[in-house]
Order: sequence, then structure tokens, then C-alpha cells
Amino acid sequence: MKAVCNREALLSACQLASVAVAARDVKPILKNLKAIVEPDRCTLMATDLELGIRLEVRSVKVDEAGDAIIPATRMLSILRESTDEELTVEATHDACTVRGAFNEFEMPSEDPANFPDIPAFAEEKYHEVAAGVLREMVRRTNFAVAVGEARFSATTGILVEFEGDQAKLVGTDGRRLPMAQGAATAHGWHTTKVQMPVILAKS
Repeated sequence: MKAVCNREALLSACQLASVAVAARDVKPILKNLKAIVEPDRCTLMATDLELGIRLEVRSVKVDEAGDAIIPATRMLSILRESTDEELTVEATHDACTVRGAFNEFEMPSEDPANFPDIPAFAEEKYHEVAAGVLREMVRRTNFAVAVGEARFSATTGILVEFEGDQAKLVGTDGRRLPMAQGAATAHGWHTTKVQMPVILAKS
């Protein structure tokens, strides 16, 4: 795998993906990011087996397609400290090299086949919510989610309900019960009336 990336765009993508990098030693490979480089795109993935993030990196020139495992913490340090506008990232199953105009960094790598897959979103029935609306709804409910060992596991997450053109989020720790609602657009007659999913607060 070999690609030339805009440093700022790659740093922004790595910072977002690193939210899902495993903090505990669940599996050593989960402390890394997985990069899938195709002729027309580069996809970064991270997971701690509870939360998974899959996102596309913009401003990438692909020289050689392929998959690679990138150490998350070291890559973030390099991207923060580097002064180059563009960086060349080259990786094999054994090593990952990052080159700038004046610097070169080499890190160990692993076999990408050992990294768990994070499926792409391909649903036909779903609701669409504006990012600002969803952010505000989460802010108004997330504070009441139970922390640590709760009496009921459902209280450690946020209840999500989508119906028609409305989205509702409900959080509780057994004492507080905030609810927030906002506008949403349904696609394919999607509804959660039957399932009523609870999403982890971290997600």
C-alpha cells in the first residue's frame, strides 16, 4: 500500500477514528488503525469491539492499492509534529513508513487480515438527522446516562426512537429522565417502534 496524503486531512481523520481505538488490552491489534487504500479512495477503520468507526480520508493520491495496519498513537504523534503539507504513507505486513520532505518515520505493522471487519452502511430503510440537531439531542440526554456498573444495563445507554419525521432520544440513570426530540427524514418507511434500540453512551 502506498499513498500520498494531505497531512491536515489525514490528521483529522486519524483523530476521529482513534476515538474507537481500544484503550484496554482486548486484542493487541485493536490498538491500531486499519487503512484500506483503493484506486479512488482511502478508508480508515478502528474498533474496540463495542464501538466501530469507518471513514473516508480526503485528498489522497493512491500510488499502490492495498490494506495496512497503522499504529494509532505513533501515527497521531507524527502527524501532529510534522510540518510537511503532504506525507507519503507506505506499508507492508511488517512495517509502515511515513515520509515527508525532510523526515522519515518507520513503525512496525501487522497483517491486516487479523483486524475485525467493520461493515459499510448499506441499509435501504433509515432515518437521516442533521449533525447539529443530533449533537444537541445527545448533549441534552447523555448527562443522565448511568456510569459504571448499573442496576439495569439499559440505563448505560440512550434509548433511540425514530417515527415519521421525528427523532427522540431518552437517557436515564434511574433518577433523572431527560428526553430530547428533533426533526428527522425517513427513508424507506423506516421506524424503530418495534425494536426501540439502546445505544451505548460512548457511541
